[in-house]
Amino acid sequence: MGAVGRQRAAVAAGIRSTLREPTTVVLLLVLPPLVVAIFDVALATYGAAPGIEVGATEAERGGALFSTAFLAGLLGVFQIVGAAEADGRLVVCGYRPAEVVGARLVAIGLASLLVTAITYATFAWMSPEEVATPGLAILALFLAAATYALVGVIVGAVIGRELEGSLLLVFVADFDSFTSLGVIPTESELLEYTPLERPARLLADAVTAGTIETADLLGALLYLLVLLGIAITVVESRGDVA
Repeated sequence: MGAVGRQRAAVAAGIRSTLREPTTVVLLLVLPPLVVAIFDVALATYGAAPGIEVGATEAERGGALFSTAFLAGLLGVFQIVGAAEADGRLVVCGYRPAEVVGARLVAIGLASLLVTAITYATFAWMSPEEVATPGLAILALFLAAATYALVGVIVGAVIGRELEGSLLLVFVADFDSFTSLGVIPTESELLEYTPLERPARLLADAVTAGTIETADLLGALLYLLVLLGIAITVVESRGDVA
């Protein structure tokens, strides 16, 4: 089998291993509308506090960002942790470590596209206002999904356990999606470096203004490239693909 054929087979195996799990499929279909609805109710209650205003569109954006980040990150964790033994067998069978890592990353990228499609469909259906530029909104959600998929890869490779990795991921994604909405006024510069900060800005601009800031797009892409480099380094350092 040639290099392309081997890569295609490894990617297909990764996708099948993900979609074969009933829990994963249920989460992909059920979690986005559930999370968007929960955010809508929770932030509506929170917005009743004096001096704080949270519109329905902001609440649903927060739910869309969280469900996108959490689902993509969860798939990243499961792909890396659950496939550790399989990756080791592929290396024994003659796959180069770079091929194994590349196959996992491609499978995670495709999973991010699926998460983006499901979440955007939910957001567009539940949003009280029409999305100004759907294409840019989808791009923003995909950047959020790809970013957190890589965060999930890094968390899974470092922690090495699905449960602990998932718990850490849900905490980070929840905090990140909430703060990225700008609901709580803060002057902390640290929030500028959270994973969802720029995708959140891109999504807000795409939904309300129909345009996006080039600086935010470039910043999101640079953030993604840095995470990609870290993810490749961490995964390649694992004993099963070294």
